Parts: sequence; C-alpha cells; structure tokens
Amino acid sequence: MVKENLIKIRDNHSFNIKKLESWLSANLSNFNDILSVKQFVGGQSNPTFLITSKNGAKVILGKKPPGKLLPSAHAIEREYRVQNSLNNTSIPCPRMLMLCEDPSVIGTPFYLMEFIQGIVYESILDIKEKNTRKHIYMQMVTMLALLHNIDFRSINLESFGKPGNYSQRQISRWEKQWHLSKQRELAEINVIIDWLNKNIPEKSDISIVHGDFRLGNIIYHNSTKSVQAVLDWELSTLGDPLADFGYMLYPYFVPLGERHGIHGINLKKENIPEVEEVISEYCKVRNIKLFDPTFYIVLSMFRSIAILEGVFARYINGNESSPNAKDIGNDVVPLAKATYQLIKEQ
Repeated sequence: MVKENLIKIRDNHSFNIKKLESWLSANLSNFNDILSVKQFVGGQSNPTFLITSKNGAKVILGKKPPGKLLPSAHAIEREYRVQNSLNNTSIPCPRMLMLCEDPSVIGTPFYLMEFIQGIVYESILDIKEKNTRKHIYMQMVTMLALLHNIDFRSINLESFGKPGNYSQRQISRWEKQWHLSKQRELAEINVIIDWLNKNIPEKSDISIVHGDFRLGNIIYHNSTKSVQAVLDWELSTLGDPLADFGYMLYPYFVPLGERHGIHGINLKKENIPEVEEVISEYCKVRNIKLFDPTFYIVLSMFRSIAILEGVFARYINGNESSPNAKDIGNDVVPLAKATYQLIKEQ
C-alpha cells in the first residue's frame, strides 16, 4: 500500500475520529492516540484509510461507503473473512486485525488490517523499467494460478459461495446491476448479454475466485518486485476460476488509452507477454489443458461495464468513493464498444 496515494479525508467520507480512537484504544493493543488519518485515492468501491498512531504504528481501515448501496455490494465482511482464511497459504494477504460490524462507531461497518509497504502498478505500462515488465506480469499470472489451486475446503471456505451455475449467475447478477445503475442506454449491452447467455461453457472447475484480480490490486516489493500482497477481495466467492483469468486478460482486448487497454501495442517491443504465453504459464502451474478464454474475457468486460456504471451512478448520487468517479463514466462506452467488437470477431 503506497503512501504516495494518500490524500486528506474526502468530505463525504468523513467520520468521528475521536469515536474511532476510543474504539481502537479499547480493542487494539499497542495502538495509542491517533496522529493522522489519510484516505487512499483511487479505488472505486470501499473507502480505505491509513491510520497512524502517535507511537508510529500504522493500520489500514476499510469501510463501506455512506448512503444507499446496491444489494450485495461493498461486502467488507466477506473481504475480511477470505483474507483471514488465506493466512498461511501460498497467497500473501495483509494480516486481518479486527472487524467491526457496529455502524455506530464511524457510521458504517469497517475492518482493520496491517499496513504493507510496496509499489502498485495500475497498468503494465506504468512500469517504466521495460526489462522488468514481463517478470512482474508473469508473477501475477503465477499468483492467480496458485490461488485457484488452493483447496477451499481445507481453509474452511466451503460455505463462501454457491459454486453451481457460476457463469449464468454472474450474467444475471451484472445484468441486474447494470439496470439498477445505468445512467444511459447502450445498444451494445443487449448484444453482449445475449451472446454470453448463448455461449456459457458446459463444464467448469470450482475454486476461490478473487473477483477483481488485476495488476492494480497487487503490492510488489520496491526493489525485488516480488508479490507482497493481493488486495481488494470484496467480490471474492467460490466459482469458475477462469472468470478471474478472463478478467486479468481483458486489457489485451481494450484499445490503448482506454481503461488500461493495451490492444494494438507492440507487445514484444514493450516487453509484455503475449496472450498465448500467459495462457500457457497459467495452465502449467494449474496442471490443466490449454483453453480458449474468449467467453471469460467477454464476461469480465461486461461485469466491468456494470461496475463502472455503478461507480458513475454513485457520483451522481453523491456517495462516490474516489474523486475521479465522474471521469469513470467516460470509460463505460468505449469498454462496451470494445466488448461488442470482440464478440463480432468470433
């Protein structure tokens, strides 16, 4: 979690720091009076803050945003549970410290986790040292495969989701979220939904699904560039692991300059792995056969369309989590067009 991304608390996310201080004193050892509270800029869902005490201790606080929320959204309790369960596995997560479900403390439920120093890259092109790009990207691919190899039953997550009919339920969920959030009519959406419903894979595996697995949710070590932590588990559940894979891949199919897209770029010149290399590495670590990820890419792009429209809708309603939520609305139409184009090429 990089301190360079810190800003003062946004007005619509302010809370009673004295009440939080009293709660921390009563519930968290070795944490004395609060010295400062800063908000992380970026992130479009749950507001996140760095709390620093007068003795120098630092913790991260994640909370639900204020205002009316969509059903099942902003599930910080699920984030806390899955990260806690992943302790002592091959997947590094921040150590969970406390979960408070009492909204009277700061206005919404919240959790505390350890602060991890490191660097986060929102896009592969943000990595200025080109010679490290492929190494950094392939570490992400390996980490995703390792996550999907975990036996969720062995870490008591067998009740973490409803694994059956995962893709159909995802299509239905995000279609519903789109209609609840939409601020405009897009002709491409009906085509996308229809294509997805007609192309659902007959069989799928079941694993822990992160739900938002991308470069921007991984902390890398400043010097070694090794993975220090995987963040943002709000959308995690049990389901088809290839949905995560498709989501990780979709920047390859989004035009350069749009929503972290790299479509059309010279991958070899930029030292970015080819799609085939990514698929091969993932399958090798998971010990599965090569596959066509197109359905999962389209599903992930559609889901992102619905999520981003929800971000924009929260801006309209005045309870957005990020100062650039207004601009996020501009990403929806190009992403819908890129998804439509991918379908037409099949």
